[in-house]
Amino acid sequence: MPDPYSSPDPVADEVDPSSDAAAPGLLTRLRRIGPAIIVAAVVLGPGSIVSASRVGCQYGYDLLWLVPLAGLLMTAMTIAAMANGALHPETPCSAVAKRFGRPAAWMVGGSMLVAVTMFQASNNNAMLMAVEGFTRTPGTAAEPHSVIVRVGIPLLLNLGIIAMLILGKRNLYRWIESAMALLVAAMVLAFAANMLAATPSPMAVARGLVPKMPNTEFGGAVAWLTAGAMVATTFSVAGAFYQSYQVREKGWGRNDLSTGVTDSVVGIATLALITMMILITGAAALGGRVKPSELTDAAAVAQALEPMFGRMAQYVFAAGVFAGAISSFVVNALIGGVVFADSINIGSKMSQPGVRNSTIGVLMLGWLVAAVAIWTETPLADFIIIAQSLTVLAFPILAATVIWQYHQVDRSRLPGWVLPACWLGLLVAVGLSIRTVAKLVGG
Repeated sequence: MPDPYSSPDPVADEVDPSSDAAAPGLLTRLRRIGPAIIVAAVVLGPGSIVSASRVGCQYGYDLLWLVPLAGLLMTAMTIAAMANGALHPETPCSAVAKRFGRPAAWMVGGSMLVAVTMFQASNNNAMLMAVEGFTRTPGTAAEPHSVIVRVGIPLLLNLGIIAMLILGKRNLYRWIESAMALLVAAMVLAFAANMLAATPSPMAVARGLVPKMPNTEFGGAVAWLTAGAMVATTFSVAGAFYQSYQVREKGWGRNDLSTGVTDSVVGIATLALITMMILITGAAALGGRVKPSELTDAAAVAQALEPMFGRMAQYVFAAGVFAGAISSFVVNALIGGVVFADSINIGSKMSQPGVRNSTIGVLMLGWLVAAVAIWTETPLADFIIIAQSLTVLAFPILAATVIWQYHQVDRSRLPGWVLPACWLGLLVAVGLSIRTVAKLVGG
């Protein structure tokens, strides 16, 4: 019986009944989308939610234009990675190892591991935010749990996911694809409800889409890291990089390129839309009413929203945070496990033991970093912002790998704007890395 997740053969790519050539049309492609929804699910984690809320509260609508710009760069990088997976005979790390040697592949895998670990650590803390948001009595201050409980809750979640990986069947990818689609839909509903309740000014939103800098100067490293984290969690090269592996899991080839482009546009547009809704809610409901520094966790944000939205605010917002955290939690660990395993040549598919063992290692490493932050009483919101910002240090290597491999495939059936946008994305990734290092070192 043929493996439904086998890698496509770009040389002998025959037309099959499920390919675009056999069943053309937008509706057909929309029914087959999925990989970019997973990318949106993993990217739209606690960093996007917390950072966008704070940016909206602090700067109003002035930085709203950054989200669609970052979304455009993310779409281009995702399309390029999709094409690499569908057309190139080798996985990204295998191609790097073949051309530059295995140590170069280790560098790519190590960069991804650093980025994923920081994401995963912040995801652990975001789960605590969601739990505290659900357990707090409306109208009252959040009652902090003991350190043991705050460390134990994420540990139990990690152990549950590890059990799923160990017991999972060969259709694990398809199950994850369906689950992530549901969680993304939950986020759309939750954050749309918050935004509509805030009744933002349409004219103010329109003005926010015009590129400009805020009227107030960026106040120190934390302010830059907040805005930088928001951009980095929309334009997440790590998420786009993983698209190459996802299309291989689905068995996509040359005949699926138009489906892949549609998938990338729909998935990343959804990501950008949700981020914009969160920022608009922060600007309309919290701007000028609370200090950004007071938005320390999901419970605090929900409490700030209660005077305008009512007692259900904490539950609606916490539901959105929980959906974002759990979706990002699962897929982010898989990204780290797949890419790192590929870089050390022990597999690149979810069904392979090496990939699952690497994923388990990523889960426990992320929990360990989060546990240290909890024991040292690092504020959760500040930890998430710093952790998400540190991930941009790995982005230039990952972006350069995507572009290098994209130059080797046949781009005749792909949009011409993708390659220039990818190069622009690489420059943005380098700029974010330099700026992040400067601010972290200089304070």
